[in-house]
Amino acid sequence: MKIIQTKNYEEMSQKSYEVIKSVLDKKKDAVINTTTGASYDGTFELLVKAINNGELSIKDAIIMNLDEYIAERDKSFTVYTYMYNKFYDLIKEQPKLKALLDGSLEDLQSEIKRYNQLLHQYPRDLQIVGLGVNGHLGANEPGTSFDQRLFCADSDESTIQSTMGYHHLTRDEAPTQMLTLGLADIIESETILLTASGTRKAQAVKETIEGPLSTDCPASILQQHDNVIFIIDEEAASLLTNDYR
Repeated sequence: MKIIQTKNYEEMSQKSYEVIKSVLDKKKDAVINTTTGASYDGTFELLVKAINNGELSIKDAIIMNLDEYIAERDKSFTVYTYMYNKFYDLIKEQPKLKALLDGSLEDLQSEIKRYNQLLHQYPRDLQIVGLGVNGHLGANEPGTSFDQRLFCADSDESTIQSTMGYHHLTRDEAPTQMLTLGLADIIESETILLTASGTRKAQAVKETIEGPLSTDCPASILQQHDNVIFIIDEEAASLLTNDYR
């Protein structure tokens, strides 16, 4: 695991953008599977700017997504809404393929089958994930098997609270389930990019990097992958025993 420590969120966003740009510079038709949310707001802003300035091309790239809430697609909190509001609707050049999960469908098993076929068709060059305060990856909450594949997951209360805070939702409005790539899917990507910012993520960062391999901290599975880039700011790194700078 390559650990990059930054001073703050802004520098973390710049470093994560540089990782994505490096993948696309090396392989124009790269398959990138991304997460959404606060950890990557700054990264998406940098991507939009670079694409529109002609510094980065995604016209041959395949862009996929890690997960999606079980909800109507046009809800303010969905991954679909995020990707269009913060990325697709803002860029002059679109990727070759946009592949999103649909959590609004009644037949979720058919949707899982469809997306599994896409995952098989397009092996991932880069998997982008965020770290939950409880150590989750995607919607793989503590206790999820390391062998888990794409599935419909129930969200832990801490995850629901984070969603409420980020999207300004009441408890009744907040989604409680997600379709998500399983840990076994995530680990299959050639490269994995993970970021974490702020003191609220510090314990999860410590367990991910220095803790034992355990389903109590799903992100600890990344210790078994040869090409993980973990970018953390000073606050997120505050509980680490070792200095990785």
